[in-house]
Amino acid sequence: MPMERGRVGVLLVLVSAILFGLMPIFARLAYPQGVGVDEMLFVRFLLGFLFIGAVLALTHRLSLPSVRQVLLLIGLGAVTYYIQSTLYFTSLLYSPVAIAVLVLYTYPVFVAVGAFALGWEKISRRLTGVFIIALVGLVLVANPFVSPIGLGVIFAFGSAIMYAIYILSGSRLLRSVRVEVAVFYIMGGASISFGLIGALTGSIHLNWNFQGWFWVIDLALVSTAAATLLFFGIARIGPSTASLISLGEPVTAVFASVVLFGNALSGSQWLGGILILAGTALTTLYVNPEPRT
Repeated sequence: MPMERGRVGVLLVLVSAILFGLMPIFARLAYPQGVGVDEMLFVRFLLGFLFIGAVLALTHRLSLPSVRQVLLLIGLGAVTYYIQSTLYFTSLLYSPVAIAVLVLYTYPVFVAVGAFALGWEKISRRLTGVFIIALVGLVLVANPFVSPIGLGVIFAFGSAIMYAIYILSGSRLLRSVRVEVAVFYIMGGASISFGLIGALTGSIHLNWNFQGWFWVIDLALVSTAAATLLFFGIARIGPSTASLISLGEPVTAVFASVVLFGNALSGSQWLGGILILAGTALTTLYVNPEPRT
């Protein structure tokens, strides 16, 4: 029975990783249909918030933490995750999907560095070597020796930093709140920010054609709500194993972008991508993995 439970957990997390990996693909397909970053992310988080809330309510897992915890979780979504998502999805306007995804996936290195700076973790010589591997990979992917570093890389790098801050900020809160409940409130906070800022700046129109709506709804329900719920299969296999399986996310995004958009990488960039993923995999042995949203 435990072995069967573990197999189911592996399958759930693997499917989740693949669905998360399709997220930038759906975004890139939506942009040519006149979909803007702010309005797309507003719909993404609003539908994700409603869908996950409905599932939690139907399964009797929706709960109300303390007022302080709710406000902190909403704030985490409204500020940190708002900035991270904006930077990442903006990077997709200026950079090939494969490069943006690989740069984003340096975030575990910054999580470990942040945990060390805060005195939460110790960094061994072995982990220092892992950091060097990942950073060398980042340089190779950014390819600064061949062409100037573009806006896409800069936005993706900023997104990786903000994602690390998001994870570090949420790690303490999630100790006393169930992950799925925390994700629900975080998504609610993100949808509030995108809604308010979009209304103030006039960036939310939602006057898309059928294709635009199709790709945005896929982004919201398939690559956000469904992918997040499936990731909760982590309870069946443990966080470390789930984190390693989740490397299927960048692999899916890279290969899908190559097939669909012809985002060919140079030999050095492929090597850099492999180094980043290797660094990410090794870092999970030292740093507690984060909940997915």
